[in-house]
Amino acid sequence: MEKIKNYFKPYRGLPRSIYIIFFASIVNNMGNLVGPFLTLFLTYKIGLSVSVVGIIVAVNSALGMLGAMIGGKLIDTIGRKKILMIFRTASGIGYVICAFVKMPVIITSILMLSSFLGGFSQPVYSTIITDLTEGEERKAAFSLEYMAMNIGFSVGPLLAGFLYENYLTWLFLGDAITTFISVFLILIFVPETMPTKKELEKLKERTFESAEEGSLLSALIKRPVLLIFSFIMVIYFIVFSQFNFGLSLQVGDIFNARGAKIFGMLMTVNAVLCSTVTIFITSAIKNIKASLSIAIGGLLYAVGFGMIFFIDKFYMFIISTVIWTIGEIMVSTNTSVYIAEHTPITHRGRFNSVFPIIRRLGFMVGPIMAGAYVKHSNIRNLWLLIGGLSLVASLMMYILYTSDTVSLQEQKRDAIKEDL
Repeated sequence: MEKIKNYFKPYRGLPRSIYIIFFASIVNNMGNLVGPFLTLFLTYKIGLSVSVVGIIVAVNSALGMLGAMIGGKLIDTIGRKKILMIFRTASGIGYVICAFVKMPVIITSILMLSSFLGGFSQPVYSTIITDLTEGEERKAAFSLEYMAMNIGFSVGPLLAGFLYENYLTWLFLGDAITTFISVFLILIFVPETMPTKKELEKLKERTFESAEEGSLLSALIKRPVLLIFSFIMVIYFIVFSQFNFGLSLQVGDIFNARGAKIFGMLMTVNAVLCSTVTIFITSAIKNIKASLSIAIGGLLYAVGFGMIFFIDKFYMFIISTVIWTIGEIMVSTNTSVYIAEHTPITHRGRFNSVFPIIRRLGFMVGPIMAGAYVKHSNIRNLWLLIGGLSLVASLMMYILYTSDTVSLQEQKRDAIKEDL
């Protein structure tokens, strides 16, 4: 019993607001009912053509990213809670309207507007967590946010599937209600965390999180390590995107008619592990730097995805999924920590708005690249390429880790000299 308690130790003593965000995130992600069924709704309920729906879904995604970019700036200048209250509430109101409107053009327009407005508040949770934590606390806090997302997403689509078939109006109302509940939790229990001028002055210039003047671009130029990190993460997400694209094709090629069922089982294994094992992994790596944890996660990607080239048995695909899922947990829970540790305190909202774009870029490029490769080779050979990319990205991340370690040692030496 004592050993089990130790696994939960990193999560004890966190600021109360972190636990509130955890529950608010579960509620909000459980209520993500419209998004997963948007394509089906527009095609079969509204009656739009597949080509038109494809354009709408793509534009909808782009509007969400644009909203996040604008929201990041507003979060840094106006405040975290204000942006969440205004824009997430507005997004929820849009879903309420869609529940009662019957005209396809109006419904589609409002859905796209809601996606745009909802994007404004997307970086808020990560920004608040960064404001409230540092060091080991950050790992635990971002780990909680990651678990909340997976718990919510594991329940939401099941509920959405039931509502879509039988109670379509409640698909929209449910999304709106859970949005309002999550906003209410933040409104009542989480204080505004935007740093004051006094807090900005507290950070010494030699730290990675020191305040900066100017735009996001100018802050990035002054921190080239973040540009390098962003490039590495694009590779990571190109690799990880194959859990959906390449893996489904490989399983279908091997198991034929049973492919869809087996792929669904593998996704269930992934979801269950992400929701349950994260606690134990976070505890095990609590003393390992975020950059090194991400590098190790890349090695697990290389093994988990790379081994698919050699296997054709169901139990081996389970083992493969377990390995790359552990890699996913290590990468996902530490990426936000790394960004937080290297982001100017004045630009936290903006930097947190950029990361989802990096993720989507990888998920856009990954399937296109894999499709072109498979066309000129075959699906099995894809995993050699993916394994190789994982190794390269992991090595680059390890170099970044050693570079960071040297920089921190130099900062400590400078601090000692100044104190003397």
